[in-house]
Amino acid sequence: MIPQNIKRKHVIKAIEEIKKVGIPKSRSSKKFLLEFNGDYYPPKYVVSLANKYPNGKELEPSEFSGGKESNDFLRALGFNIVDVSSSKKTKLNHLNKSRETISSRVYHGERCPKCKETVRKLLERIYSKVEQNYKFKVGTRPEYFINTPYYSKVKKIYERLQNHRGFRDFIKSKILPNCDFFVPKPGFIVEFDESQHFSLLREISLRNYPQNLRLGFSLTKWVTLCEKISAKDNNPPFRDEQRAWYDTLRDFLPEFERLEPTVRLYSTEMQWCSLSPENPEAVAKFRELIENRRKGSRRWVVTVILQSNEEYSNHGRLTALSQIVELVVRETDGEGVIIFPGGWFDASKQKARSLYKWAEKNVRNLLGRNQRDIVVCMGIDGRVTQHAKDQIAIAISKRGIEAIGRKFCAAPGEKGRVELAKDHLSKEGNKSRVFELNGRKYFLCACYDCFGIRKGRIPNFGIDVVLDLIHGFDEDYYGKGHPYFAKLGFAWTSKLWNCLVFGAAVFFHPIKPKNWPSGVYWNKSNKSVRKWKYEDNPIKPIKTKELKIKEGIALVRIYNIEAM
Repeated sequence: MIPQNIKRKHVIKAIEEIKKVGIPKSRSSKKFLLEFNGDYYPPKYVVSLANKYPNGKELEPSEFSGGKESNDFLRALGFNIVDVSSSKKTKLNHLNKSRETISSRVYHGERCPKCKETVRKLLERIYSKVEQNYKFKVGTRPEYFINTPYYSKVKKIYERLQNHRGFRDFIKSKILPNCDFFVPKPGFIVEFDESQHFSLLREISLRNYPQNLRLGFSLTKWVTLCEKISAKDNNPPFRDEQRAWYDTLRDFLPEFERLEPTVRLYSTEMQWCSLSPENPEAVAKFRELIENRRKGSRRWVVTVILQSNEEYSNHGRLTALSQIVELVVRETDGEGVIIFPGGWFDASKQKARSLYKWAEKNVRNLLGRNQRDIVVCMGIDGRVTQHAKDQIAIAISKRGIEAIGRKFCAAPGEKGRVELAKDHLSKEGNKSRVFELNGRKYFLCACYDCFGIRKGRIPNFGIDVVLDLIHGFDEDYYGKGHPYFAKLGFAWTSKLWNCLVFGAAVFFHPIKPKNWPSGVYWNKSNKSVRKWKYEDNPIKPIKTKELKIKEGIALVRIYNIEAM
């Protein structure tokens, strides 16, 4: 029997949910459809889903009847039910639609079979051979992996899933269920994740992944989707644990089978069936997406936090920069960005631009020793008295200067004492403050500029990563500045622009970096930024290295930035 507390507003919410995630194959209807705003939906499934809003769960099909009961209930709420059985077009003449036309208007959702078929065809177009529903002969118990380096990590995830709701025996298959697609050459799995994969249990497993696990998707984005969607599937009761576990094994599988990282696609991140395998532009777009995710685990940002104990010189800072870059090259592969604090080099009484060519020459020589594409960002101050009138952020690669940004937002006490850029789009030395690396756009901030983004409510104009080159924190002036920057600078900017934010700074003795987050990503929806805490931050460095230099200690944090 259908609960009478289901109201019209609940049915409309169910329809909106179907528009987002689609209709399960087992819940379609061949005889009757609910017509709403020109689109069509299976009546019984709509009622099942609508029950979730007033009563907290979907109504099981066995608990009520389709046909007359569902149709009468929906009609009583003011909805139109259309009979599309057989070929009785006379019943549809008043709508001027045939059965075939109505079928084509059933809402496109993430379970659209054409989407997955299109993904297969696009993969074949790019890589030639693709195996669909491919089975790896891999066990599903943690003990199967006991002789691998990741056994303890896999076992920990398994136990976390067991303990969350007390379902101890959710593994029902001895062999890992089929992967969606396998590309033999170069050898990687592609998984097509629908919304039911983004559950609390999946979030638990993802949050326990080792930081050095190679992934072909954004761990941060997938965790955020789990928090946002929070899917629940209680048929059987342990289905969420089971699905999260099998997905975990597919992510670890490349480490056990010597494959490239598993690539994951989210079913609603685009309408996949709109990409024609016969269209070269569509194929190129899909190729770029797949290749970016395959390279994701080899793209990084490194933040340099300097704990300074003494005075410095440009020569000493150049020596330290060289040592740090060499360390990063040893500890990483792939391509990325290294950011140093603001005012790393000091032109003293001269204008900051007097050091541009000198910095460019030395950094180019350093980066030219290897073939990788690395961009080094640092601050240059000039016309220094009590304040530096010139405060510049500059990005240099082995090709030369990539970007320059002059400070555009003055800190308290700096107004009238610092020469500011007109706005965040102004060029400096005929260079933009935005540079691009591997399809990502980076925005340079000179110290307080991240607050300028917030204060001006500047809309994001395609930026993927903000890099904030902060001067420093000491007891006298910036005693409480570092949490202020992290919360109201980094976190607020990340929330406003929906992007990654990284910062570098000098901590003058005796102030220590402690747990100060030099990389931030906002994933707390509408939570107040003022209530944000360091432990809310989902991104952590995959490696942290301490390097003794003449001036003190350089804390070098390496962040893996997967494709988003």
